[in-house]
Amino acid sequence: MGSKLRQRLAALVTTVIFGFILWKILERTFVVIWVQTPWWGLLIMLLVLYFLISYSINRLFGSSDS
Repeated sequence: MGSKLRQRLAALVTTVIFGFILWKILERTFVVIWVQTPWWGLLIMLLVLYFLISYSINRLFGSSDS
């Protein structure tokens, strides 16, 4: 598999997994998150979650760019 194709596939998988997890979390705790967490806290949590998923997928596909 080419390096460019691997990177695109990893980005697609990261986006799909991130979207699915975000959808499930917000589906269950939408009101609790918005009431208890400040907006900046929610953004930090989303960024950390995205980078964790992205790092994991890049390791899985063996992509050298992180």
